[in-house]
Amino acid sequence: MEFKQVQTFVALARHLHFGRTAEQLRIAQPHVSRRIRQLEEELDVVLFERDKRNVRLTKAGEVFLAEARTLLRDIELAKTHTKESALGRRGKLEVSLVGAAMLRILPRILTEFRRRYPDVHMIFREQGSVAQLEALAQGGTDVAFLHSPMRPNPAFDHVMLDVEPLIAVLPTGHRLARRTEIELAELADDPWVLFPREDNSPIYDRIIAVCARAGFSPKVVQEAGPVHSRLGLVASGFGVHLVGSSWRAMPFPGVVYLPIQPSATLGLACYWRKDDPNPILRLFVDVTRRHQM
Repeated sequence: MEFKQVQTFVALARHLHFGRTAEQLRIAQPHVSRRIRQLEEELDVVLFERDKRNVRLTKAGEVFLAEARTLLRDIELAKTHTKESALGRRGKLEVSLVGAAMLRILPRILTEFRRRYPDVHMIFREQGSVAQLEALAQGGTDVAFLHSPMRPNPAFDHVMLDVEPLIAVLPTGHRLARRTEIELAELADDPWVLFPREDNSPIYDRIIAVCARAGFSPKVVQEAGPVHSRLGLVASGFGVHLVGSSWRAMPFPGVVYLPIQPSATLGLACYWRKDDPNPILRLFVDVTRRHQM
């Protein structure tokens, strides 16, 4: 059964006239007759009763008409979806991110992209920055929102989106908790909570360097991956910590956030593979670039 045969059958069922059907389809009338005959032979039923003056659907033709109309709608829908997919307007996009991205600029990007391309299905995965880059290199994600700076990789392109100050996280019972700002050197003798270095070595090394500029090396007594776990450890008195200032938007019981001197910053960037042919990614990057620094 061919698409043209079904198309011709539906047109003839509408007009019940071979000549007008041929005009609509812009084909010769004998082609209409041949397609209907071939369709009837394949189905082994008579679809039309016809004589020199009249053309009428048979009962079998009425049943097939409903199915044929559904089939043609499905084909048109498939064609539309295929074209939209090729243009990046339909399909799937996998996004990895650090949690802090959702506290500042990423929701604005997602809102705009969702408004423009509502038929794109997005899958989100929260990961550390190093794990994101590994997933990006292996094709496990399409786009990554992570802390910067990261080591250069010629396979990736990126755009800087935001820079925020690093701030101290102290338990509410800490001796400095009532301050409005602290000198980082005042935490030199405190125990520290950090994430494992392998989770995000550039940012880990940056925190160590910030402390070194303040004249000390932090005494790391406890490590944890997710930020909420680290905040919980601080609240439990395991030590102090540094995070991006965006986390102030998420009050956490048992901790206080304080600006530090000397000040230090943490960047947020969007990374993607330069050779990724996904048209959805191109549209997403275009939207993301509108929010770059």
